[in-house]
Amino acid sequence: MAYETILSGLNSFDPDERRLSVEASVRFGDREEIVNKLIELLKDEDKGVRDAVANSLLTIANEFENVKDKIIKGTADLLLCEDVKLRNLSAELLSKIGKDSLKEVMKLADHEDKDIRKMAIDVIGSIGDDSATDFLIEKLNDPDPNVVISAIESLGNIGNDKAIEKLIDSFDSLTFAQTQIVESLGKIGERSNLKKILSDFLTEKLESADEPILKCAIVEAIGRVGDAGNLEMLISLTFDGNIAIQKMSIISIINICARERCEFKANRYFFKSFFEKGVEIFNETDDREFKLNFLKFASKWIEYDYVKKFLLDVLNKCDDLKLEIGDILSSNAHIFLNFLFENKSNAENFVDFAEIMFCKRREIFEDDELKKAVVEKLSNIFDHVDQERKITILNLLASLDMLTFESIIKKLQTSSDPVIKMYEDMFGLNFAK
Repeated sequence: MAYETILSGLNSFDPDERRLSVEASVRFGDREEIVNKLIELLKDEDKGVRDAVANSLLTIANEFENVKDKIIKGTADLLLCEDVKLRNLSAELLSKIGKDSLKEVMKLADHEDKDIRKMAIDVIGSIGDDSATDFLIEKLNDPDPNVVISAIESLGNIGNDKAIEKLIDSFDSLTFAQTQIVESLGKIGERSNLKKILSDFLTEKLESADEPILKCAIVEAIGRVGDAGNLEMLISLTFDGNIAIQKMSIISIINICARERCEFKANRYFFKSFFEKGVEIFNETDDREFKLNFLKFASKWIEYDYVKKFLLDVLNKCDDLKLEIGDILSSNAHIFLNFLFENKSNAENFVDFAEIMFCKRREIFEDDELKKAVVEKLSNIFDHVDQERKITILNLLASLDMLTFESIIKKLQTSSDPVIKMYEDMFGLNFAK
């Protein structure tokens, strides 16, 4: 698309034409005329156009150094407008541009309007660059409480150890922000070299905390810091009268124990109750980080059949975790195979597990006895699974045992099962020939 055509399209009355011209304008991104028009189009009434403009400006800022400052300045100025959607879009764009935006955004963090200061500090936090730490520490002295809270949260997002001392010192004076201080200390603690200082402070404050919300935040932060020395105390909190504190204690224990070289010592009666509560949280939460930590935790306790059953059920039910659960199962292939053979296992679980093993641990099928047992099991459960898994079984048998595969194909032809047509179409086959 020629330059003049693009420029004309940017002024079109048709939003689709404007959007297409915006996308095509990137190739001329080093021209100030294009950049000025794109910044103006961030105000476009059409969301599709606005989103396309933000993406194009980000691409141009990354590819054309000569116009980056103009894009940053023009976008930062839009944080001053009254349109909330435009402010949010501009803040997101500045965050994505990253560290180069800091200078302009820091200017706005000193603005007389408290709401603009707060939004600017939020952007600084989302950029997450260490160089802003000292600036944000100074903002803890801002006269507006919401600005202070944003500065605290931004320090947590950046995660620099330099903020720890100031946040700890501010805990007693900034009573309106104690929960946010604790949450930020927990975030910093995940990758801090000052875990002992953080752990001592948090456990001290936990003893004196009365407010359940603050107490929950402290327990969560202790879990993030990850000091295994706090496990016994956290275990005691699983019996707390407050359900939220019970749950957060379990989450923190899981997060600590998911780490390497950390042992959770408990008798088997307590552990079963604890694990069942953990499973409840696993099923309720959308927190992927916790789910992954719980899987790591569970993988250390596969000596218990109910843990093995849980892991196999996850394989069946959680498509977004198949890669991680597959790694756990394949690392303990023989243990899980023996469990599946010795117990009345869900047919779907067996098919899913066999598929994972064939993909990740194909060498285990070099054991003729084991291969024979798997083939027999797959053949026996074929009629008891859904069509998708029947296709999977056919694929497995085609590689593991051609005679059994051909036997099932003949049976399907006789019964006119629709699965055979699906299989033929999927792989371009015709068994009738």
